[in-house]
Amino acid sequence: MPTLQVQVTSDDLGINDHYSSTELNQKYHSASVGKVAAAVMVMKACENQLMKLDEPIVRFFEPGFLDQLFVYQGKDYQNEVTMYHLLTHTSDINDYFEGKLKGRKSFLSTLMEHKDDFFEPRELIDLTRKHQQAISKPGQKYKYSDTGFLLVGLLLEHIFQMPLHEIYQVHLFTPLKMSDTTLIGYSPKYDAQLMAPLMFKGMDIHSYPVLSFDFSGGGLCTTTQDLTLFLKALFNGKIISHDALKEMQTFKNVFHVGLYYGLGIIEVRFSKLFFLLKGYPNLQGGLGVSAAHAWIDPVTKDTYVINMGDLKRMGLSFRLLIDLVTYIKRMREESK
Repeated sequence: MPTLQVQVTSDDLGINDHYSSTELNQKYHSASVGKVAAAVMVMKACENQLMKLDEPIVRFFEPGFLDQLFVYQGKDYQNEVTMYHLLTHTSDINDYFEGKLKGRKSFLSTLMEHKDDFFEPRELIDLTRKHQQAISKPGQKYKYSDTGFLLVGLLLEHIFQMPLHEIYQVHLFTPLKMSDTTLIGYSPKYDAQLMAPLMFKGMDIHSYPVLSFDFSGGGLCTTTQDLTLFLKALFNGKIISHDALKEMQTFKNVFHVGLYYGLGIIEVRFSKLFFLLKGYPNLQGGLGVSAAHAWIDPVTKDTYVINMGDLKRMGLSFRLLIDLVTYIKRMREESK
C-alpha cells in the first residue's frame, strides 16, 4: 500500500506545510538519510577532540577486526584507512548491501528470505570480509558502501563508550526535541508497528526484524517533523560548528547524476538533473533508497522532507521534490 509524508518549511516566507496519507506525525523508516546523523556525530567527536578525521581507524578496533576488509591485489591497507575515507565512501571497502557476494546470492536479493532475522552490524561486516574484496587502495576511488558506514557506527560506540542508540538519544534526539525518532531495532521506544508501510518487491516489510541491518547506515525511524528539526539545527550551528559543517560540505564525488557526495551528506544540483532547472537552488542533506528525502537550502534554510516508502518510487519522489522547490521559488519571486 502506498504511503506519502511531506513537510516543507520556509521561515521567512511563513510556510510550514505538512501532509501525510495517514496520521500527521507518521513515523517511517528513513533509510540512508540516517547516514547524515552518523556523520554529524563523527564531526562532533572531532570537535570534542575524541578523534581526528585523518587518523587511521585501526586504532579504534580490536586487533584483527579489520582483517580482509581492505585487501587489494594481495596487500592489506587497513592501517591506511581513515574516518575521512569512510565518510566520503573512498575507503574502497566493498558494500554488503547491494554489492555482489562471491559464492552466494547478494544480500538485497535474499532480503525476504531473512525478513524475520535480526542482523548485528558485525555479522554484516563479515559478509564483506568473507565474500567480497576491496575495489582499490584507500582514497583512490569512490564506492558507496553500507559496510563502511557500519564501521562508522561501531567506531562511534567505541569513542563515546555507549551504544549507538544512546549516542543519538543523548546528543541529538533529546536536545533537539526529536521525540518521535528512534534507532530501528535498538532504541527502547522503537515500535515497528507504528511505522508507515515500507514496500520491497511488492511486500510491506516495515514491521520485520530484518530492518536492523541499517544500523548506522540509515536505521532511523523518524518523522518529517523531526527531520526538519534536525536539518535546521544542523545548518544553524546548533549541533556542530559552522566550520565542521563546512568540512562536511566538500562535494568531491558523484553519487548519481545531479547528486554529489561530501562527508556523509549529499548535494542536489538541479541544473545537472535537467537543463530547464537552471537557477534552482542546490539542496543539501540525505537520501534513502526507499524514496526518503531530507533536504535544506543552505542559503535560505528552506527545508524539504519527503517519504514515499517504496524503492520503486524514487523517480516519482524526485518529481515531487522539483514541484515543491518550484513552488517555494515562485513564492520567493512573488514576495520581492
